Amino acid sequence: MRSLILALCLLAAFAVAAPVVVAHVQDGETKQPLPGVAVMSEGSDIMAVTDSSGRCLVVAVPRRGGTLVVSRTGYLDARLPWPPSAKPARDTVVVDVLLYPNRPRVVVGRVFDAGTKLAIPGANVSVVGAELSDAAGADGGFAFSQFPPGLQTLEVSSSGYPLQSLAIQVQAGETSSVELYLLDTANVGSMQGTVSDAVTGVPVRDARVAVEGTGCVAVTDSAGNYVIANVPVGMNRVVVSHDGYLRAYTVVRLVKDWAVTVNLYLRDSVPAPARRK
Repeated sequence: MRSLILALCLLAAFAVAAPVVVAHVQDGETKQPLPGVAVMSEGSDIMAVTDSSGRCLVVAVPRRGGTLVVSRTGYLDARLPWPPSAKPARDTVVVDVLLYPNRPRVVVGRVFDAGTKLAIPGANVSVVGAELSDAAGADGGFAFSQFPPGLQTLEVSSSGYPLQSLAIQVQAGETSSVELYLLDTANVGSMQGTVSDAVTGVPVRDARVAVEGTGCVAVTDSAGNYVIANVPVGMNRVVVSHDGYLRAYTVVRLVKDWAVTVNLYLRDSVPAPARRK
């Protein structure tokens, strides 16, 4: 009898200690709560449905090593290995889930040599973590007609070039065009300098300095300084921009293994007389 009472006490203690699991489901693109979403343990007939806040109590929690299935008409299913990463809130565990609309996402693009600006046929373009890859055609072109939802990383490689990557996210039903540049690091130089206000001479923080057609970009620090390494040799067009200023351009000639100092100046987009009115 004592053994039975002890077993019942242990079972009651376990039941009290077990956390309540709440699913919080949002649209992966708009981040708005999703009502009417079915949440259930794989293989179970017990289902919970999210309310107007996108939340529901997970009635049948999967066993360790199981899968929580989250689904809604018009969206791609989400399958979460259990236990997932979750946010504890006292005795409640909140599981955040993003569902993405089930509409085609398309990515098209081309691969170029950053120095010569010529297409690179045969370059391999792949999506990290997904079984998707394509070889660039004679014009350097590639395409993915079923691109995954959420933030993805494209990787591009070709013989004689180091691996390059690009983060990209495509909304449902949209087509995104990208240009990828591979850089021959054996034939590069570098540039550095400051970005200042053309009138006051004050350094401009967070200005964007980019070498067009190369993927080489830098953002100025609090003192207006920037450094861009691995810039293709030869003549390069540099553009500098910042909110509230007119975009400025210059042409810089880079020499192999040389560092060139290029100080850049921005003019206010609103003329001084207009600002005084």
